[in-house]
Amino acid sequence: MEIKYRLESLAETEFRMDYDFDYDSFEPENLQVRAGHDIRPLMDDDKVIVKAKAALVYGENEIPLAENAIMMTFGLSPITEIINMNGDGTFSSQNPLVIDTFLVTAMGALRGVMMKNLKGTPLGSFFIPLIPIEQLRQGVR
Repeated sequence: MEIKYRLESLAETEFRMDYDFDYDSFEPENLQVRAGHDIRPLMDDDKVIVKAKAALVYGENEIPLAENAIMMTFGLSPITEIINMNGDGTFSSQNPLVIDTFLVTAMGALRGVMMKNLKGTPLGSFFIPLIPIEQLRQGVR
């Protein structure tokens, strides 16, 4: 089976930063990255939508200092031979490497977008780390 896929669109859907936070008292070791994703196949349109979101949170109370989200749309053919929709709205894939490719691409794009947005801010030296695909498949927190 020949699988064809393509990136159709990439859009930044959210960026937020807490500019009022007291960055003079900022301790980098108290910063954590939270990331997650959502994948939605559009079977009738031969498309897969991947949404990825990340947040830099601070301290025990996990104060959100910066949040960024993107949405990517991929064309996928033949989608009905690759993705099976389940009755509960979830899906499974005959070829998980295709879904892995979409996830890795979305997280890489989000990493770049967030780096661009944070450049020149007190958070400019922090970024989304490389996340192993096994954690992406489980839906990273």
